[in-house]
Amino acid sequence: MSADGRLAAVVPFPGDPRTAALLRVVRPEFRVERFVPPAGHCLAPTPCVITTCVRKNASHGLCAAHDAAWRKAGRPEREAWIADPANWPAGLSLDVASCLVSGCRYSGGLSGLCDLHLADLNGLHSRGRRISVREYAAAAPELSRPVSGRCGFPDCGYEISRNGLCDGHHHRWTKVGRPPLDALPAELTLRNVPSFSVAGLPPLAALEFQYLLQLRTDQRRSKVVPSSWIRAVNTVIAEDVSSVRDRPAHHWRHLSLNYTTVPQLFTDLLEALGDLERPAEEWDRDVWRPDRLGYSIEERQRVAPLDFTGITQPWLRQTVKRYLRLRLARTELRTAARNLHDFVLFSQLIAEARPDRQNDPAVLDRPLLESYIGWVGRRTVEKKGPYFGQPLAPGSRSRLLSAVSTMLETWRRYDWQPTLPADARIHPDEYPRPRGLKANFIDEHLMEQIESEENLALLDPETRTLVMICRDEGLRISEALTLKTDCLKKTPSGRWALVHYKSKDKSFRAIPASRVVVDAIREQHGRVRERFGGACQWLFPKVSGNPDGKYPMPYGTVDTRFDAWLKRIRLIDSNGDAAAVSWHQFRHTLGTRMANAGVSGRTIREVLGHTSWAMQEHYSRIADDTLRREYEEKYEVRFNLKGEAVKIHRDSDLSGVEWLAEKIGRRLHAVAGGWCGRHISRPCPKTAADGCYFCDDFQSDRQFLPIHHDTLARTRELQAGAAAAGRSRTADVNAGLATAVEHVIARITDQENNGLAPAPNDLSGGRGKTKEAADAG
Repeated sequence: MSADGRLAAVVPFPGDPRTAALLRVVRPEFRVERFVPPAGHCLAPTPCVITTCVRKNASHGLCAAHDAAWRKAGRPEREAWIADPANWPAGLSLDVASCLVSGCRYSGGLSGLCDLHLADLNGLHSRGRRISVREYAAAAPELSRPVSGRCGFPDCGYEISRNGLCDGHHHRWTKVGRPPLDALPAELTLRNVPSFSVAGLPPLAALEFQYLLQLRTDQRRSKVVPSSWIRAVNTVIAEDVSSVRDRPAHHWRHLSLNYTTVPQLFTDLLEALGDLERPAEEWDRDVWRPDRLGYSIEERQRVAPLDFTGITQPWLRQTVKRYLRLRLARTELRTAARNLHDFVLFSQLIAEARPDRQNDPAVLDRPLLESYIGWVGRRTVEKKGPYFGQPLAPGSRSRLLSAVSTMLETWRRYDWQPTLPADARIHPDEYPRPRGLKANFIDEHLMEQIESEENLALLDPETRTLVMICRDEGLRISEALTLKTDCLKKTPSGRWALVHYKSKDKSFRAIPASRVVVDAIREQHGRVRERFGGACQWLFPKVSGNPDGKYPMPYGTVDTRFDAWLKRIRLIDSNGDAAAVSWHQFRHTLGTRMANAGVSGRTIREVLGHTSWAMQEHYSRIADDTLRREYEEKYEVRFNLKGEAVKIHRDSDLSGVEWLAEKIGRRLHAVAGGWCGRHISRPCPKTAADGCYFCDDFQSDRQFLPIHHDTLARTRELQAGAAAAGRSRTADVNAGLATAVEHVIARITDQENNGLAPAPNDLSGGRGKTKEAADAG
């Protein structure tokens, strides 16, 4: 039977439940001894750039055999080496090349040398003379042997070395297991086709590896490197076991420490096999996978599977699972994951304080809880970082106590068995006194460096867009990473709204989007469309292992890029010391900037999506006594510099965005004759000479007409005085300003025109006219 025809269908141990479980799930196309991925398959490797090479799995354009040959050649100029036909035969290809020694008439085998020159080189090595193949080939003499005929391989013209084959084909014959000579071409052809073989594995282990191929195919997240596959298969064969499950995961990983991807193959395989043996109901398992619980990608962003195995007491583990299942009905997944971590720590305390009562639920008495309160108070930060080794903050200690206290109260409320002791409580006055909220915004000295166009140009486009979104819109990084490609919506008045998923209350919400963010998102959408067409829904798709655009970019990727960029721009604080910032600090910074610019607390709360005023106080530094105006009309009209009407609608689905954008844009004390529509996170570009009348972001309405008329009169007076004194430059400046003021007055008072006429041409010549588009609109 041929290699392709041998099936792993004859499986021993018919009564083995492991075999039965695998036979139910492994599809027929994978139950072959050698699986060859068809064209277009996610496991199909990249072809080699050398057109005559049938091998795949190319890295930097070359297959493994040609890449090794290029390295042995001394890493010459890559393109020229690829173009030379003499370098095309390599590895186990059907064609062979001449021996590397110039003038040698024999074919090259191992290391590219014929058997005679290879023996001569080995002799030099044995005599202590270490020389590379390249150096040897350049100076080696010609060697010869008696003529014994032509090689028996079809169409080969080299002389026979041994066993009827030339040096090169004899080397290939031994590498593929010395098959019959007439079967050698077919065997070499098969070896050059990328495939995944389970030959040599026991039937059950072969079925397990076939299941791994099926999983990787269905997940479409990562490929299987053929060399890693061969290493994993040979490792199992060497261990002489019937199943991979006969050894724990750490054993297999330890055997493959020198290989990058092999340990992960064993980890994935054992996890998948373990899932087959566990209960069908996810809630009954000791590891809950959020995707199997029905959570969307947005909801499970940055949340690892909920692993209950860290709770060593079986009775406590079952109770915690029951409690968290109840909690997940109303709280977010990330909160439940934090609670689980708290319960794991509580389990550690029980194991340390009562090692002889691990199976006794009655251990939950008041003395144990008092020990836990003291234990929590002595804990330090274990996570590597700036706070490593410091005592836990009062908020963290309160969270640890609250998680256990709430579970005990739930236990008591629903009368779960066994019944808790009456004194098994943690009282509110035993919680640590809360500390004042810490200001965590980014210092403006650092923001100047971060916002520098020169520094931002050093960021890749994706990460730069994320920085702008977090800076200007205040999104959490997890919310930014799960933005959809259609996240931009337009309001009836023409404003842009950014729609994102808010993980806190499991809903989608819309907030005003600045023009800078809108432009950056459109460019990013174009890059996504160029890569995936219209198939990807994510604005920031995963970079690798994502052929269909199914997965969003993980946090680790952007965090690594961001940290590397901060080091590259050499971010320093006001003392000259190296500084670091986090993604979440952009959110704090936006809230603080809005508070300092006079935006009301309620507006900040709406923009940042807080559900409590306590969190709003975390950002505010200056109070705004003004709340949202009660609109008595259907809409309010203002006019910008161009005379365009800025309408605030209240009767649309995105009316909240209209109001938020209006509130963010208003700087109550910044402009005497109106409002500033520039986004709060961006500095004012005006100069003393030009003022606001030349800025596209300036807005005004009828209530400011007295100010504009007074400004016009004083400006004309200054213009006349300057002209009379011969100061032509000053006269021209005042003339331009007067024209701008007249235009604003005309647009406000011209009700028939509705303020939609374009600005006159002479306004475009104002020296202070900003080149940037208005942000708030």
